[in-house]
Amino acid sequence: MFARPLFLLLALAALSFSVTVISPQAGETGNGDIVDLGTIGPGQTVSILVDRAVTTGGIHGTGGMMDQAIATDLPPGWATQPSKLYQDPLQVTVSANPDAPEGNYTFRITVIDENNGEKLGNITFLARVKVTWDVMEFDVLPTRISVGPGQPARFTITVTNKGSASDAFEVSATGSRKWDFKKPVFVPAQTTKTLHYEIVGAEEDAYTPTIRVVSLASGNIAAEKNVTMTVRSDLFGDWKATNHGALLFPIFEAPVYALAGLLSNFFG
Repeated sequence: MFARPLFLLLALAALSFSVTVISPQAGETGNGDIVDLGTIGPGQTVSILVDRAVTTGGIHGTGGMMDQAIATDLPPGWATQPSKLYQDPLQVTVSANPDAPEGNYTFRITVIDENNGEKLGNITFLARVKVTWDVMEFDVLPTRISVGPGQPARFTITVTNKGSASDAFEVSATGSRKWDFKKPVFVPAQTTKTLHYEIVGAEEDAYTPTIRVVSLASGNIAAEKNVTMTVRSDLFGDWKATNHGALLFPIFEAPVYALAGLLSNFFG
């Protein structure tokens, strides 16, 4: 008389197993659960990593290995790449629309037991992600700099990726066609990268370049800052310039100018 209820309990236990989401937020999830993927920017790609192994259900009730992960029911203009079969861990990627408005979005992730070969069935959970255009910030130091004609003005640029998706950014400067130089930098999710960007002014003048950082995923993720670069020719300026690039002095004078560059650091 207990055979039927016992069978139902075992069947329900087999259907109640879960998978482990490794990244971007770690935790156990089962059918119908909601997984928060964090924050990304428009056009950015978030990777969802899922452990193949499950420990319950299956042919013998001891679990088995899932075979693939796919994303479905995406918002308009979004794209996805399913995981490879038997990839370990399973990695499915989802890319937001480059023009996605700010807000919360959901889609489905299904982890598949191919052909139900291990009698694990499929697990489908909801993935929730917040899209904001404010996922990057950057700083420039110094904001003012003086150099000699033809000498590079070196700016230190710090780029911070505040989101859950890694991204590549492009650094450029406007103000002169001669500064049309773009420098890429890759910044993993929730990390900071520092790079140097050089601008050269051939003529004596005061310049106000605009340094701009823009995401390669979407032009909507961008920021810019103005700096001041003074190009002047004088002895003290030449001394300072030795800190930003080699001047074309005869070789026997090089130690003298190296010392001059060092001393200039004590005078601004």
